Amino acid sequence: MGLLFSFHNHDTPYLLLQSALALLVTASAYTLYRGYQVRRMFQSLKKQGIPLMRHSMILGHLEVIGKLMSRLPSDAHGDYMMVMIQENWQELFPDCSKCPPVLYIDLWPFAAPMLISINPDTSCQCTQDYSLPKAYQQKRTLYPLTRNRDVSSMEGAEWKVWRKRLNPGFSIQNITSRMSDILDEIEVFVNVLEARAGKDGAWGEVFPLEEATTNLAMDVILRFFLNKRFHQQTGPRSPITIALLDTISRMFFYVNIFNFLSYISPWRHFKLWLNYRTLFNCLSPFLKERIFEIQKNSQVTNKTLVDLLVKSMEEEKGQDGAGTDLSTNTEFLETAIGQIATFLFAGHDTTASTICWLFRLLEQHPDVLAKLRAEHDVVLGPDPTQAVAALRANPQLLNTLTYTNAVLKESTRVHTNVGTMRRGEPGFFLVGPPGSGPECEGKQMPTDGFIIWDGNFAIHRSPDVWPRPNEFIPERFLATDENDPLHPPKNAWRFFELGPRGCIGQHLAMVEIKLVLALVARRFDVECAWDEWDSKRNFKGPRNMVWEDRCYQVGGDSPPHVKDGMPVHVRVRS
Repeated sequence: MGLLFSFHNHDTPYLLLQSALALLVTASAYTLYRGYQVRRMFQSLKKQGIPLMRHSMILGHLEVIGKLMSRLPSDAHGDYMMVMIQENWQELFPDCSKCPPVLYIDLWPFAAPMLISINPDTSCQCTQDYSLPKAYQQKRTLYPLTRNRDVSSMEGAEWKVWRKRLNPGFSIQNITSRMSDILDEIEVFVNVLEARAGKDGAWGEVFPLEEATTNLAMDVILRFFLNKRFHQQTGPRSPITIALLDTISRMFFYVNIFNFLSYISPWRHFKLWLNYRTLFNCLSPFLKERIFEIQKNSQVTNKTLVDLLVKSMEEEKGQDGAGTDLSTNTEFLETAIGQIATFLFAGHDTTASTICWLFRLLEQHPDVLAKLRAEHDVVLGPDPTQAVAALRANPQLLNTLTYTNAVLKESTRVHTNVGTMRRGEPGFFLVGPPGSGPECEGKQMPTDGFIIWDGNFAIHRSPDVWPRPNEFIPERFLATDENDPLHPPKNAWRFFELGPRGCIGQHLAMVEIKLVLALVARRFDVECAWDEWDSKRNFKGPRNMVWEDRCYQVGGDSPPHVKDGMPVHVRVRS
């Protein structure tokens, strides 16, 4: 026995080494084989006459895209890639007479094969005419936060059921009925800005605006769902917010050889598990309490989104003649929490950044800001401090702020977040639309094996779609005559996506942001303060810029955010 034990003990390191080598060889073989498959896909496209950037069987498009993106700061978000290709199409597609409406991009092994639609007509084909399923990568990104129990990840019959349940809560009527609650939270935001301002009309100290707008978005969404005030803007961040933001920082869209070790890290998986447990444990009591109140008293006003969900589920349970108590139904609780979490993520991802970009553009365009303030004077009264009272008394006043609405839409056109990502299917082709050039017009372009990215950032800056695309012109969205050259073309404004999978929370986001403008624009001046920010951090590094502005979109695997949270200082207007 002693000899046998000694033999096995001596053999163990050798067997482990053999196993590790076998695993390495298998992984390498698969990588090479998969890489060969991907490169062949693109070579096949080339043989079909589909326009491609210069493609290599060894490097794919890595060299071409690498050189293109090297013109930007290293922390610039990958969203800029589609715009850069569009701006440099004559260099990248020398044989084409126009920029192709569809971009096939091979960045293997750092990303899956992708197809980016940069034309509203081709995007319409896969999101509106026929709604392709969401990309697996997009679902995998959300899984740590929602376990894919959210309306963004769901597909088929399950998606239809939950979209139907959620729709009443996000209707314009319901959001208008909740405007007083939203105003409560935005009043706090106004107080936060006032506390940050200097005395007697002086500029206050610099701070990252995105942190303040993120806290605002959290308060609004939690209030909207649960009718509870969480005071994220004035108190310490709650465990819910801490868990949410930590999870977002650990989410991966695509796993490659550079981030693989981070992705599989036991610490990452432990933190994701702990964060999800925190969200569940913190939100479940609020859900159970509300469920109990509704079940105990059927006359309870259906005020929150959770109320409407519970009512819908109770009605469905009654129709079936059976069912479990929702307060003990783990599947319902997990799905309700998944829905809350995905909207918290959307608020952090979209609303907070959009408010920042709005104030940056208004600072850069004082003529637009003057028109905006003038509209607020006329509609809400000349005293900015009375705007809240006016809106509480008559919420419909918000709908009459037509120039404000145009400013918001134009801001989201100029600075756009990530568009939807869909999964290509066998036999589904995008067809080159009229006017896309002889190389593409009428040509069938395959989608099978590709992530389809609705390239709304590029679409929103396309000179073929928008006159003077790089200029900030809110009047575009006031042009009602289709013959007006500024009139937005059909399907061209895609910030919230179009089609059946369009953003369900878009009305809430628009109302929240317009209310922020209505309460803030006349009371404060908001100005980027990069020099002060550099001095505060003792920063001596390069002053990186995109489009001649230090304020640009950053992010690696995460959704885009404004550089350094957009440092600003604020002063109270006399």
